Amino acid sequence: MNAFETLAAFYETQREAELPCSATDVMRLCLLDWLIVSRAAKGDAVAESALAYAAGQGEASLFFGGGASARMAALANGTVSHALDYDDTHFAHIGHVSTVVIPAALAMGEARGASFETILRAALMGAEAATRFGVWLGREHYQIGYHQTATAGAIGAALAASVAAGHRDVRAALSNACGFAAGLKAQFGTGMKPVNAGMAAANGVEAVLMAEAGLAGSETVFEAFAATHHGLKDTAAWDEIGEAWLFEAVTHKFYPCCHGTHAMIEALRDALQRMPSSERTLERITVRTHPRWMSVCNKPSVKDALEAKFSYRALAALLVQTGGAAVDEAGLQSLFPMRESTGALMASVEVIADEAVSEEASRVTLEAGGASAQAEHDLRAPMSFEARLEKLLAKGEGVLPKGEAARYWDVVQSADVTALLSLITE
Repeated sequence: MNAFETLAAFYETQREAELPCSATDVMRLCLLDWLIVSRAAKGDAVAESALAYAAGQGEASLFFGGGASARMAALANGTVSHALDYDDTHFAHIGHVSTVVIPAALAMGEARGASFETILRAALMGAEAATRFGVWLGREHYQIGYHQTATAGAIGAALAASVAAGHRDVRAALSNACGFAAGLKAQFGTGMKPVNAGMAAANGVEAVLMAEAGLAGSETVFEAFAATHHGLKDTAAWDEIGEAWLFEAVTHKFYPCCHGTHAMIEALRDALQRMPSSERTLERITVRTHPRWMSVCNKPSVKDALEAKFSYRALAALLVQTGGAAVDEAGLQSLFPMRESTGALMASVEVIADEAVSEEASRVTLEAGGASAQAEHDLRAPMSFEARLEKLLAKGEGVLPKGEAARYWDVVQSADVTALLSLITE
């Protein structure tokens, strides 16, 4: 079967099937994380603008109060949840998944009176579809300038919204969504980058609403989209779909900075622990990373905390100065105005592109006097459900009032859709 037929068959077989606990557990964690990063965006300029744009009486809830149409709620809530760029990432998909599919599933689910379990199923199936469609498009699609969060995300959002709406057939929605799918990396660094996520969520909802009205696009549109958008059409993306769940490999951000820096942060923290305590003055810090991150995270100098989030050198200096304390917003702000000692630490960092290091890993070497310490971290390393939950709750404690993250987890565990919607609007 081709890509279109494969996703349609996935929908048909999994729409009412018993889904694996491991995958649904991961989606519950993603829902918790989505709530944390969205609630933490309260007051953010981009988030406030998106909510103001969507506000009005409607059928679906908006963050921090009010309502809008299902499409507009998906647009606004998707934008809010990506405003801080602190949401989960799937490295195989090459983008952010939950920030697109959860708003689409929730908006359509609320509009149609769906249960919590249906909304969770919708989000998980949409996430799997988006992940596999992103893999099918491949790296060239991303490298040429398209944003998988927006393009592949729209396909996942349409499938999620279809599940939430209780539809038996997804074909029209998929064909419509692929015709809408758009989004460019050129928007990175602007308020429109988070809008890419919201736009994908909204496109998924609108694709379903148009299908309900009798509108349907071409069923060859997947092939046409790949041909015109530098898609690789990697057929291996569909291997074992419905049996193995690629979305389970999603990674969460535990620090408020580019995900490309997270492996380096973990490796450097480990290396600092291994350095003899007698050697307090580091002479050299070497960071080995995959070449893809050199144009993203290798800023040699930074002027503010936002740029520091994309700089191996600035983050390494912060970690050394704090003795390996977890990176947070307060720490990033403390780098400015930049002191001479911070500049000297940044100058001691050498960043090396190394094809032998995977995209999800980093290797750090510290040197001081005659001593040295090395550590490597791979974000793909298995992490238990309990460990992930603990780190997400700690993340929530760092950006929300005390006890809020634990309260959100209680709501997620309760499977009470009314409580979930109340949490969003409060």
